[in-house]
Amino acid sequence: MKARRGREAPGDVERNMVSAVSEGFELRHESTPLIPLLRQLVQSLSLIRILARKDFYVRYRRASFGLLWAIGLPLVQATVLAFVLSRITRLHAPIAQAVFIYSGILPWNTFSTGLQSGTNSIVDNTAVATRIYFPRAVFPIVVVLSGFYGLIPGVVVLVVMHLVLGGSVGPEIVLLLPAIGLCFMLTTAFALVLSALQVYFRDIKHILAAITLPWFWASGVFFQPESLGKVGRWFKWDPAVGMIQLFRAALGAGGRDWVAAVWIAVGWSVGLTVIAVLVHRRYDRVFVDLL
Repeated sequence: MKARRGREAPGDVERNMVSAVSEGFELRHESTPLIPLLRQLVQSLSLIRILARKDFYVRYRRASFGLLWAIGLPLVQATVLAFVLSRITRLHAPIAQAVFIYSGILPWNTFSTGLQSGTNSIVDNTAVATRIYFPRAVFPIVVVLSGFYGLIPGVVVLVVMHLVLGGSVGPEIVLLLPAIGLCFMLTTAFALVLSALQVYFRDIKHILAAITLPWFWASGVFFQPESLGKVGRWFKWDPAVGMIQLFRAALGAGGRDWVAAVWIAVGWSVGLTVIAVLVHRRYDRVFVDLL
């Protein structure tokens, strides 16, 4: 019996499937034009704010201490680490040790949490991404922005803590604003690139988990790069170092080469943002086919 015209016979279907498996196939789609992609992101700003606020409140909704965890956890970590390290070694910090460590842990926690959550953001939102179209870059941006709802009050606690422990505040305190901005730019740029790579290579989140701990110890949370001598000059190329040093510069403890470290961090942010735009422009419309 012949197959009806316009339909493939069962034998033809099987042969086509075998051919596809043996030869492989590649998902292709035309790149999204840059200007329309950026326009769609701008049009999604209200959606990003709503989802970020919702994500932040849901994260702490059922916790007994609620939003205090966003502030208290880095503070407790800084206090414990300052106490332990003071018994092991002496930190040569220009400000109180607890403040010095807290000024590093606060931006680092925001940065690392944004990286880990942002990397999985597109994959974790498969149910939404496959039902309605909007730029997939919205997902990592939402995750990163939600983390900054906890950073802002944490910065206030940092300044108060600095004053209570005998520090003084000068005109350089205004550097906290660009420090927050740099932290957001750097975290978003990394999250945009890693979230796109995670769609194609599901090992990215495991690689990130493996390098997070050594990156933490190399980020300058517990030391000033210049205190390490010649080795310290290489640490300023770590983008997290420049971010943390800018927070400390606002308290008068930026160190000798903090300006160079900050510009390196800015360079990382700009370079990764350009890469993220190119990647999302090329693959935004085929992400859903791989989820």
